[in-house]
Amino acid sequence: MNIAIFVSGHIRTLFYKFDENINIIKEKVGDCNIDVFYSFWDDLTRSEAINDPWHVKANNYIQPEVDTEYINQYFKSCGANNVDGEIESMSVMDEVLKNTHFLPENNGKNGLSSQYYKKNRVVEKYYNDDYDFYIQIRPDITINNFISREEIEKIKTTKSLVLNTYYWYNEPYIGRDSNEMIWCAGKKSFKKSNQLYLNESVISKQLSYHYGELVTGIYFNNLVSNGDLDNILTFNFEYKVIR
Repeated sequence: MNIAIFVSGHIRTLFYKFDENINIIKEKVGDCNIDVFYSFWDDLTRSEAINDPWHVKANNYIQPEVDTEYINQYFKSCGANNVDGEIESMSVMDEVLKNTHFLPENNGKNGLSSQYYKKNRVVEKYYNDDYDFYIQIRPDITINNFISREEIEKIKTTKSLVLNTYYWYNEPYIGRDSNEMIWCAGKKSFKKSNQLYLNESVISKQLSYHYGELVTGIYFNNLVSNGDLDNILTFNFEYKVIR
């Protein structure tokens, strides 16, 4: 089985324990080849806020200076067969946010468009149909569970999308707000699931208040309504956010 992992946004704590994600996927799926594709910003800053029990500190972690060669070698050391990616200037992010369709959140921040730009960017640039299953995952999480090979075989040729069971700590997905840390799909729906950035104008007009989990959930529901998704499934990846 061939699996593609797409990682994007700020590098954050990528180098702390991302290898555990590839290990757990191989353990749960069995014999498989995993390729990794990435699109990061050239800003190495990260949050250290511990918001809830989902968040844990990266003990004694020092953020290294990186380039694409460093990142490529890291992913290969984690067990990836092939790696390709880019590092984009924060000036691109500034331009994206200047043209955002979304309102600021309650905390005054307005960075939603930057993550949706990156999710679309990495898939648009590196996606191809050579894989059986596709994963979108943030660089600063570690998962402790993954979908079995048998379940992947059932859904890989369908227009299904697999979201985390909880969209936030102790808040289960019930058909609207959706987790943004990780999702998976087969080739019939994965690329479309990452095109929220191309549909921001439509989504912003559907809502009077904008925050990530709501915006993402409404977009996925739109895909179902438009026939781009047949169904939305949930799975508990048992992840932690590493700060």
